Amino acid sequence: MAKKKSEKTNWKPTDRRFVAFLDILGFKDLVMRKSHDEIYQILNQISKSKKLIEEGADLKEVGDAEVYVVSFSDSIVIFSKNDNIDNFNYFLLATRWLFTGAFNKQIPLKGALAYGEVSLNKTEQIYFGQPIIDAYLMEEDVNYMGVVAHNSIDEYISKLENEKDLNRIDKILFEEKTPLKCGSLTHTNLNWFKIIKQKDTEDFDFQDVKDKINLFKKSSSGPARKYIDNTISVLEKVEK
Repeated sequence: MAKKKSEKTNWKPTDRRFVAFLDILGFKDLVMRKSHDEIYQILNQISKSKKLIEEGADLKEVGDAEVYVVSFSDSIVIFSKNDNIDNFNYFLLATRWLFTGAFNKQIPLKGALAYGEVSLNKTEQIYFGQPIIDAYLMEEDVNYMGVVAHNSIDEYISKLENEKDLNRIDKILFEEKTPLKCGSLTHTNLNWFKIIKQKDTEDFDFQDVKDKINLFKKSSSGPARKYIDNTISVLEKVEK
């Protein structure tokens, strides 16, 4: 059930928050290949997803957890309300939900997560803080259709002691050799693969997800195909 706006609590202007910076892959090529109206429809799909996750639709409500989403051109930034464990869990679910929603509509994304002090003023549209920069720079280096965590996220997780909390997070994140532009390095990643379901079923199917990733080959060639190959490589590691 979606949260009613009246139930939402006030956000502190400055707080420790989680930030996700997502980017539409190959956006410049899309602009050149597709009509203005087609690009508008793609961005409109992202905007609809943004509204749904802010309202909590299709996501399990957790305490007073909320997210706030800002989008401009080909970039989407997701902010958590604060840094308690409920907000962290909800933030991860919301980011994954938006990512997979775009994927299912053949909108390829990549991104990164970071954590730290962020100032956010919705009315004045003021957003600043080191985590935004960290997430942006990390996202620039990501070389597959996925979401990679900055070390600030690892540091936050390392301080968690409740086994139940750790188990919840382990179902959403995984650590693996990750394709980055600087090379293949071990990082924490968002596990979005497991919630891509087969049509009309609730079962995860490796080949089905692989086939859906391969569909992106119809709209890419040359260097852009590297993202597809790298995504399948990560999928294979997760499946093992």
